[in-house]
Amino acid sequence: MGQGAWQRFLFVSIAVAIPTLLSTASCARSVRDEYTPPVLVSDEAGLAPINACVETNCPAPFATCGGKAPCTIDLKSNVQHCGACGAKCPTAPDPAAKNGSYVCSEGVCKLACAPLSADCNQNQADGCETSTVSDPNNCGFCGNKCKDGDPCWLGACGCPNGFTLCGTECKDLQSDDKNCSACGKLCKAPDDPNDAHWICGPNVEPANTKWTCATADCKLLCKPPFQDCNKDFCGDGCETDVSSDKNNCGACGKKCESWQSCVNGTCLCPQGTILCDDECIDINKDPNNCGGCGKKCPGPKSTQPGKPPVGGSPSCENGECKYVCFPGFADCDDYAGNGCEVNLNTNQKNCGACGTSCDVGAGQPCVLGVCLTKPCPDGTGPR
Repeated sequence: MGQGAWQRFLFVSIAVAIPTLLSTASCARSVRDEYTPPVLVSDEAGLAPINACVETNCPAPFATCGGKAPCTIDLKSNVQHCGACGAKCPTAPDPAAKNGSYVCSEGVCKLACAPLSADCNQNQADGCETSTVSDPNNCGFCGNKCKDGDPCWLGACGCPNGFTLCGTECKDLQSDDKNCSACGKLCKAPDDPNDAHWICGPNVEPANTKWTCATADCKLLCKPPFQDCNKDFCGDGCETDVSSDKNNCGACGKKCESWQSCVNGTCLCPQGTILCDDECIDINKDPNNCGGCGKKCPGPKSTQPGKPPVGGSPSCENGECKYVCFPGFADCDDYAGNGCEVNLNTNQKNCGACGTSCDVGAGQPCVLGVCLTKPCPDGTGPR
């Protein structure tokens, strides 16, 4: 074959092959495990063209609802759009939300009961009507009926060992000041000044003492957090506050180390921490006390009352403030004041990474951090 004929053969072969390759170039949607991520190629404009055609239809269970960014609503779990756009789950003060709240599960609004409550009658109209902590017919859980005469106390049938039924509640007659040795018997100072319980003399009550039920008997004892460490009960009473005394921390004779403080009867703090407002704080790691007590790191926290969660939280590393983004979020404007403001899973202009843009003009959604694509029609190239 001559040189001219060989060149013509190569030109024709390439001309035929290019449309064939372009028509077969495709990339499936990258949504959860059933999809394969597309190949992204950056260009000088900062966009990320995809080796496939733009897809604008949302893959299930995602949808575009209420003017939100394309394909950012999960119809399986969103309580504002449960199963379909605009299908809102009931919220308080809806009667059905009594002792519970509605959640969206698999696209269906369901009643989730608060702890110790249950929907035992299977009627969502009256919410979680049963208190499983005290209902003898549903004690601990629906259908668990106690024996006749047994109370349902703290979610269990009958009184535990050492307790006695007083009315509808179980009481420890050994130590209950209102039921001392018998139901309804109040522990108080004896009316008779010659009663043997006046151990320091008639009507004498030493400092920091109180009448207390102990071993089913009403006695004059130290009132918490005081103790009689010098063993002079009738002289100066209970003179030691064991909640704050470093030499008697929590008990007489229990001494804290030199670097520790006694807080609520416990020796604090371990080495490497300091005491800030009655708490032991590692100022090298605590974002609320970073480098010293009260030195709070800037930036929004992970959750704020009345506001949705943001994508990150302040952090403290070696006594210096930093800001850490949660997975799927990024600080694309390099400003810690507004935290990690971008959701990389849904942001069309920062899809999967800061600056990676989908074709916003064409309405291409960002789903789980990937610009949505579809195979190109036969005979056409990427667009």
